Amino acid sequence: MTDELSRIRKRFRDHQTERIETGRSSDAAVLIPLVETEEGLSILFEVRRADIPQGGEICFPGGHIETGETAEETAVRETSEELAIGKERVEVICPMHLRIGHWGGDVTSFLGILKEYDGSYSEKEVERVFTIPLSYFRTHPPRIHKAQMVFQAGEDFPYHLIPGGREYPFDPIERRMSFYETEYGVIWGLTASFLTEFLGEL
Repeated sequence: MTDELSRIRKRFRDHQTERIETGRSSDAAVLIPLVETEEGLSILFEVRRADIPQGGEICFPGGHIETGETAEETAVRETSEELAIGKERVEVICPMHLRIGHWGGDVTSFLGILKEYDGSYSEKEVERVFTIPLSYFRTHPPRIHKAQMVFQAGEDFPYHLIPGGREYPFDPIERRMSFYETEYGVIWGLTASFLTEFLGEL
């Protein structure tokens, strides 16, 4: 064995899989919050304020992971802040799923329950909140549509350096998207994706 190969074996002996960074922004986490209501066990949703990014959309409580936080800690902190309740009233049951957000970062969902929740929320980020019973989703499945994420390069992309140039067959990435049409508005995007996966396993 050559000295160079020995050095490589030693250097990478305990190496674990690493994500190659691609200029994405930070990762995020959300909570799928269960709450007891007169209609039975329900899921709580937020409507984002109109004057913040993705304003007016229906979502779960959550946000970007701050330095030193775990994804679970972020889900609890963001839920506490957005719903104006103490962290002790947010119980995480388990981690659920991970997807790549539209900005390129990982988004992790957690299943949780809100203890003694009285409908409060922070008006800085939230327009309103509402709940939908789990029983509703048993009889109201989502509409499923497919969409493709395609490769789009800038004007200075060096097509001349790759075989086929501009005709290179970049494969689009297909995504299945769920749409829940409710009396409160349409639930779609990552929120609908996490909801669909949770309900499927339930």
